[in-house]
Amino acid sequence: MDDALGAVEEVFREQGRGGVTNVPRVRAPLKNGVLRITAGVLSYRGLYGVKVSSTAVFGRNAGRMFCLYREETGELCAVVQVFGMGALRTGAASGIATKYMANENASVLGVLGSGRQARTQVEAICRVRNIAEIKVYSPTPANRERFCRDVTDALGVRAAPVTSYEAAVRDSDVIVSATTSSTPVVHGKWLAKGAHINAIGANYEHRRELDTAAVQSASFIAADDPEQARYEATDLAEPVKEGALSWDRVHALADVVAGNLKARTGHDDITLFKSLGVAIEDVALAARAYEKALQQKVGVVLPDLAG
Repeated sequence: MDDALGAVEEVFREQGRGGVTNVPRVRAPLKNGVLRITAGVLSYRGLYGVKVSSTAVFGRNAGRMFCLYREETGELCAVVQVFGMGALRTGAASGIATKYMANENASVLGVLGSGRQARTQVEAICRVRNIAEIKVYSPTPANRERFCRDVTDALGVRAAPVTSYEAAVRDSDVIVSATTSSTPVVHGKWLAKGAHINAIGANYEHRRELDTAAVQSASFIAADDPEQARYEATDLAEPVKEGALSWDRVHALADVVAGNLKARTGHDDITLFKSLGVAIEDVALAARAYEKALQQKVGVVLPDLAG
């Protein structure tokens, strides 16, 4: 996670300085699923990458490959299986958003969801803030109880299951919504003053985790890619349709990390990070993994197929 946090912070800072290009996700229908293609260019590193993934048609773990290239020559540097890396980079993005947007004394974390994504969210946030208490809700009691035991054992921070989404949100300094809900699970009336929200679960048209009041309560909203948010983030698109939000209020996280914008002006401000999972995060982590593999002499060297 430390490597992931470092790589993601670096890539957003450099994007804010103009050295990075993110290509928003393209989706294409398959007979029994969806094909997804993303790409990003890290000019400051001289690397670019393309990820091709799929859902449903090939099974849960199949069809998630990332190719890393050298920008100057087009040379293929590495092929990376990115199923596990996806949760790591998404967690790291929320960690960096929390570092730059949450109050420095934030100590209570509310977690909505108890799956693979939620686990890396907690790990990353605990790296950037001194979290003393974690409240967790997901609909299946056994899942949230197991999640709390695992988090407590792994991180040494007390994690306790609660019995509703509302209980997880109320009085929390930082909130993570990592669900697949199609109806809001974070309501504005539940939010404490000064709360920071990382909304990561809804990046499909039919999913929504935040009600309009929650979005309206935010004095500052950032997304990992505001352009991509326009057609993937129902959390933001619905308030825009209702006239409760305008897209010019949705800023790039890169501008916050680079110091071009300040997310928080007062302790009581509510801030929101809308995470979609973008290609430049994948390129940053793949580049870090590739460099470490070369240093440690691990991995499989593929034959040169150019000739």
